[in-house]
Amino acid sequence: MEKYLARNWFCCGVAGLFALLLWGQTVRYDFVWDDGLYITQNKGLDSLANIPGFFYRNDLQSAEKPSLAYRPIRNTVYAVLRALGGKPEPQPWIFHLANVLGHAVVCMLLFLTALLLCQRLDAGAGASMPARMVSLLIAIGYAAHPVNSEVVCWAKCLDDILAAIFVLASAISLLKWQPGGRGLAVSVVWFALAVFSKESAAPFALAAVLIFRGFHKLPWRQSAKLAVPFFAALFFYVMCRQLVIGRTSQCPPLSGSYIQTLIDMFPVAPDYFRLLWGMPPFCVDYNFMVGAPPHPFFSGEVQGGLVLLLFFGGLAAWLWAERPDWRMSAFGLIWVGLFMLPVSNLVPMMQYIAERFLYLPLMGFMLALGGVFLRIPTPLFRAARIPAVALVVIWTGASLNRMTIWQDDLTLFVTTELEHPGIKRVERNAVAAVIRLPQIAAERAAITLTPKQAEPGITILERARNLYPENDVLTANLGLVEAKTGRWPKGIALLELATRQNPGSAERWFELASACRLGGKPEEAQRACDEALRLDPKLEGAQELRKKLASDKISVTK
Repeated sequence: MEKYLARNWFCCGVAGLFALLLWGQTVRYDFVWDDGLYITQNKGLDSLANIPGFFYRNDLQSAEKPSLAYRPIRNTVYAVLRALGGKPEPQPWIFHLANVLGHAVVCMLLFLTALLLCQRLDAGAGASMPARMVSLLIAIGYAAHPVNSEVVCWAKCLDDILAAIFVLASAISLLKWQPGGRGLAVSVVWFALAVFSKESAAPFALAAVLIFRGFHKLPWRQSAKLAVPFFAALFFYVMCRQLVIGRTSQCPPLSGSYIQTLIDMFPVAPDYFRLLWGMPPFCVDYNFMVGAPPHPFFSGEVQGGLVLLLFFGGLAAWLWAERPDWRMSAFGLIWVGLFMLPVSNLVPMMQYIAERFLYLPLMGFMLALGGVFLRIPTPLFRAARIPAVALVVIWTGASLNRMTIWQDDLTLFVTTELEHPGIKRVERNAVAAVIRLPQIAAERAAITLTPKQAEPGITILERARNLYPENDVLTANLGLVEAKTGRWPKGIALLELATRQNPGSAERWFELASACRLGGKPEEAQRACDEALRLDPKLEGAQELRKKLASDKISVTK
């Protein structure tokens, strides 16, 4: 086995194959959530001729108009995958396959990066078996980590994977660089591809300075000078982004003011620390934090997060400056901090926290853990592998369990609701997924239904209402299905309940008015129709319904 572990291709193959076997089942998954915004509804992906436009046209970035995302390399790959699908609509399997393959490539590149870091720390370390074993464990641990489930399983997150691939390729070129060689230029090109894939790659420009200083052992001044091309590439990207989307931030500060938003970031530091260790609970949507009362600066939550950040920041600085033998751990901790900067609301964005934000920072965490294992004395190294392997096994089990929620919209949002009840955006998405089910869509389109035809849809809607009893959309749809079967009293009662659940919805009142008219309650129909038009005078169908009610009244009078 040691003979094979001494070969890079074998270790890369092990890491890549492990990732493919672990995450391969996700190829069968559907598009979910914002995949519509960036893939299925984005008409810019329909033609490969649009590829140049991804770099300078806002209307080709996504279905959102105007788009707040500028990721032209990501869109270029999307367009190619869309064409390779060979069908009129984007095929989810090919996008999920790209994510799985991309994650496997990231794991292989991470092994090579860790090994090169070992070699730069100690000329002979890269050839030693402990260094190779640690590098392989880093790659496999990263492949298995459950916090990566959001990126690997969600088709839209290909931008995170592309950014990671190009960042690691840039790091490898930089670690191999020799004065006078062309490795620096190659590294800058990889970095440019990374930031044009996703802006989260931007901090690598600072990491380049540390690589020159800490691993090539150059003076700080020379290290900063050699990193200038990286900052030039980053500046060029920022200018392109500004010209295309016309703004720097995604939204106003989440907490109302910029300073308060930064203060409210400190309480999420313990959550990020927990997630780096792969500890549940996990959640696909932390949007419930938006709109919460602001945290006072001297509150326990803010001070706890501040202390945590100061501790690890101080530890990284001390190890870097005072303990050269621990430099890999120091570099890993600094990597975590650097790649958290783009998601720390220094530039206001739409969320305080998301698990996909950890895809790049997690690499640094794994490198820091690897650096700890490298310092274990050789006689104890074999024993130390046991807890490391146990941790990988635990993470693998957690990932196998976690990835299943990403199969489709319904599974994703209903499972999330069961795990984290009360998140309004999750509820809205879950309800929308229920309404889009083929059975429900067919019953909504039908004019009349027999009780037998309606039974499957009624069962689905009643089960959904058990989860969301106060949701007016589910109540109204159940009432409409009941009415279409001829059970008018039950259908009208449910539609009346829907108007009480959401009295400000013109649509709910219009649905009640239509059912009351057909159910033989003209006065109730007239009142409901008047209320619908009061709320929305331009509501489609309401004016026509008013005319029908007037005609019905004339006919009865005659």
